[in-house]
Amino acid sequence: MRKLSQVLMLTAYLALGTFAQHAGAESNAFHQESKRYLVYLGVVPASLLKKEPERVDRDKQLHGGIAAQTPAAQHVMVTIFRKDGNVRVLDATVIATVRPGKLFTRKAEEKPLEKMLTGGAVAYGNFFDMPKVGDYRIDVVIYDAKNSGSESVRFDYTK
Repeated sequence: MRKLSQVLMLTAYLALGTFAQHAGAESNAFHQESKRYLVYLGVVPASLLKKEPERVDRDKQLHGGIAAQTPAAQHVMVTIFRKDGNVRVLDATVIATVRPGKLFTRKAEEKPLEKMLTGGAVAYGNFFDMPKVGDYRIDVVIYDAKNSGSESVRFDYTK
């Protein structure tokens, strides 16, 4: 039963890119909106990834590689769409900060989310250590080359 739920979660994660194109505007833990963007979140244990994510930048190993991750590593991924025309954002710089705990008093981990391909479409992702079952806050800052400044969204995620 646990294997089945892991397979279903991984399938849902990989389908995130396609799902986001057709999803409605209802808000939930995996969908947030800013002034200009619709942002969709996917989180999956690194241990479930059996092959390296496909790189957009071919000259480096994406996120340091699966083998380099700790047992507590989770792959955090976002897909971003412009509200105007529901067009996928392909050229952004994206930074994520993951804070553990309900009171968020533990140390935060901040990393760039790197461009990757999922289902042939651009998404942004990286590995974060999330060792404990419980609440996490994931803040995502988007710097889009087509707009000045940045916009942020916040996800409350429970592992």
